[in-house]
Amino acid sequence: MSLISLIAIVVIGYFVVNLVKDYNGRQQQDSRQLEALQQEVADLKQRVITLEAIVVDKDEALKQKFRDL
Repeated sequence: MSLISLIAIVVIGYFVVNLVKDYNGRQQQDSRQLEALQQEVADLKQRVITLEAIVVDKDEALKQKFRDL
C-alpha cells in the first residue's frame, strides 16, 4: 500500500466519522424538538378545554338568567 493510498483512506475515514457524528447529533436534536412540540400541543389542548369550559359556563349562566326573567 502506498503512502498516498494510506493518506486517502485516513482522510475518507475522517470525513465518514464526522458525517456519522453530525447525523447522530441531528437525530438527538430532532428528538428533543419533537418532544417539545408534543408538550406544547398537550398544553394547548388543555388551554382549549379550559376556554371551552369558560365559554360554555357563561353561555349556560346567561341562558339561565334569561329563563329566570
